[in-house]
Amino acid sequence: MIGTARWAATLRRNYEVAQAQSGVQARNYAEQRFSLIIVDAASMYVSGERICRDMKARFPDATVLLISASANADCAANADVTLSAPLTARTLTAAVSRLLFADPNDIIHCGPFMLNRTVRILQAYGKHAPLSPKLASLIELFLSRPNETLTRADIMREVWKTAYLDDTRTLSVHIRHARKLLETNPHKPAFLKTVRGIGYRLEIAPE
Repeated sequence: MIGTARWAATLRRNYEVAQAQSGVQARNYAEQRFSLIIVDAASMYVSGERICRDMKARFPDATVLLISASANADCAANADVTLSAPLTARTLTAAVSRLLFADPNDIIHCGPFMLNRTVRILQAYGKHAPLSPKLASLIELFLSRPNETLTRADIMREVWKTAYLDDTRTLSVHIRHARKLLETNPHKPAFLKTVRGIGYRLEIAPE
């Protein structure tokens, strides 16, 4: 989010939020991946046109939402979605939810987890976490096949598109990252279980 911190606390209740006070400061996040960038131009008393254009260039995979105090069409043209100030927290959070979870066909529900495959956002325990492409593919595989033991060969073939099994350290690292998101205690997993000598299984109790 770019602008003052007035909406950051509200959004952090459900989302992981990085906050910058200007477009220049936002460039420090160039190595990170964002699904949604909010430009609160109204709080900075600027049009937001240049910031939105810059963010679209630097983060081409992200949706840009502009909060504007102006109805200037040139400003809106540089954003994917524009909201007019003043607005309420409910209006903003509803817009964010629609943008991140727009198409029901892109959503996988499994137990307490929900994954948006298109924007690679995982919802778990009231939080929304952006995922790297490989981590999203790994979690999607488990959510799509709950309570099924997946061998390391299965996972390497489905996620990494390879039959090479001499080095599965990358898989182990990604399993560790997945557990940080899927488990309340990653050291004692209740969902993503290791099946010794075989692979892994996502255990989801029947509803």
